[in-house]
Amino acid sequence: METTTEVLQLRPYLFKIAYSMLGEIEEAEDIVQDIYEKWLAIEDVKEPKAYMGRMVVNKSIKRLNERKVLRESYTGTWLPEPIITTEIPESPTIEYGLLFLLERLNPIERAVFILRESFTEDYSYIAELTGLSMENCRQTLHRTYEKLDRKPKLPVDAGKHKALIEAFLLSLLNQDRSSLEQILRSDIELFGDGGGKRSAALKPLFGFEKVQKFLLGVMQLPENQGDVYEVMPAFVNGVPAALILRKADKVLDSVQYFEFDETSITRILFVRNPDKLQFRPA
Repeated sequence: METTTEVLQLRPYLFKIAYSMLGEIEEAEDIVQDIYEKWLAIEDVKEPKAYMGRMVVNKSIKRLNERKVLRESYTGTWLPEPIITTEIPESPTIEYGLLFLLERLNPIERAVFILRESFTEDYSYIAELTGLSMENCRQTLHRTYEKLDRKPKLPVDAGKHKALIEAFLLSLLNQDRSSLEQILRSDIELFGDGGGKRSAALKPLFGFEKVQKFLLGVMQLPENQGDVYEVMPAFVNGVPAALILRKADKVLDSVQYFEFDETSITRILFVRNPDKLQFRPA
């Protein structure tokens, strides 16, 4: 099949579906590239978007099933790979905090949720891509809401969130427990991903006492003494975040992603696995 301008323009759409399904950048890119290579051998397709969309959904579901054992045996908490940029991307992908929550869903639930909530596709189109009936799509979406238990979020106030991040990092640097208590909500959650390659919390931490004890304990480690790190503001999937770099060699040590309510930080996603720390152009 000829690769027309219309077909080429579908690449960002297809990548967003694959990335939202997998939470892995290179895997998503590989799936999309494979689809374009197979497209050349296909004939008489009237609706390229639906045809290629169905291919990316099916391949993503297959890849998730194949990688299930690997993720279950992963050292510590598996967090999605963040898309890190120094500027707000023109077309942000799925919100990173939501991508993290989607790990609660099975592959078909994930596909239905993404197509409906991230792309606002109608049920007939979702049914065509997933092979479900329209009614099953509706039932599946309802089930995902129950599993995610996620309240609607207000639009991100980038300036306010940036100020909270800066206040948190300063309080952490000064090991100021009192300030941290004002910034972190009492039921704060922390999830860390070192992938067995860098130290990180092996289990999720819940509640201010456990989280602050862990954070202050990390700051007191011998390797963290002195002027070792620098902080760079950045964006993760289009939302303000913090990059922690080693001053000596400018190597990216970690990404800290934050979720907020109106006045405090409610969840920290702490990515240290070096395989997941790649800059992407905005």
